Amino acid sequence: MKRISQDPSPISFSLSLYETLLKTYPSGFRHEYGPHMAQVFRDCCLRTYRLSGLPGMLSLWTHTLLDYFKSVVEEHMQKGVHMSKSKFIRLSGWSFILGGIAFMAFLLASSRDVPEYSRYNAASRPIDLYFEYAQSILFPAAMLLLLVGMVGLYLRYRQETNGFGRFSLVLGMAGGAISSLITLAGSLQLEFTDSDYGWLILIGGLTLYFLSLVTFGIAALRGDLLPRWNAAPIMAGIWIPLMFLLSELSGQWEINAIIELGVLVLTTLGLIALGVILGSDSLEMVTTS
Repeated sequence: MKRISQDPSPISFSLSLYETLLKTYPSGFRHEYGPHMAQVFRDCCLRTYRLSGLPGMLSLWTHTLLDYFKSVVEEHMQKGVHMSKSKFIRLSGWSFILGGIAFMAFLLASSRDVPEYSRYNAASRPIDLYFEYAQSILFPAAMLLLLVGMVGLYLRYRQETNGFGRFSLVLGMAGGAISSLITLAGSLQLEFTDSDYGWLILIGGLTLYFLSLVTFGIAALRGDLLPRWNAAPIMAGIWIPLMFLLSELSGQWEINAIIELGVLVLTTLGLIALGVILGSDSLEMVTTS
């Protein structure tokens, strides 16, 4: 749709992200309804931003994402009557890729260790307001996408891996589900998520998710399971738990910026590699019950 140059930055950013999400719908549906959906979403953003500001935008995005994941699956199912396992696995490959990028973008946006933005706080900069806005969208989206990726990994390799590998993937889906629920609860601004207990559950879910990739990668290496890059799950999973461990041992969450950047890049490359593997391997998949 045609851009309106007078739109505030949060509106323009939201519309660009929404139009990217629209590209995942079936082409016929997208061409017929995409421009209208984008226009309606822009109108909702403008009204919400005018009445409630960024908190209202956060609530709007939460409802939009929940509706998006429901409707995009329904439309793909209607297109082919049934979404085949192969198509879902291919979609989960893209989920790994997009989830890895979104996760890296979230961590980069949250890298400035300052209090909540306030124009009366000398430590705050105007860009921090947009960083906070981006974080509230990127983290829930990343965790949902990574959860879908883990489900696809399980569906593709549950029959070919050993019991250790299957158990690892089940734990990974559990960790992804826990992290997704906590991040969505945080997006809804539930008080529980601001507590130490909620924080520990989130860190535990993330650690479980990424460590399960490491253990699955060990099974993949031992059984030469993947068509290529058997070490990709280990590279994707090992760095975030190591960063958590180093932070815990040092007693502070801040680590060297170069090390943090290296962790983000290696994790993202590993997740992208997993997405590429799933996307290509799904084409050769033999359907199993």
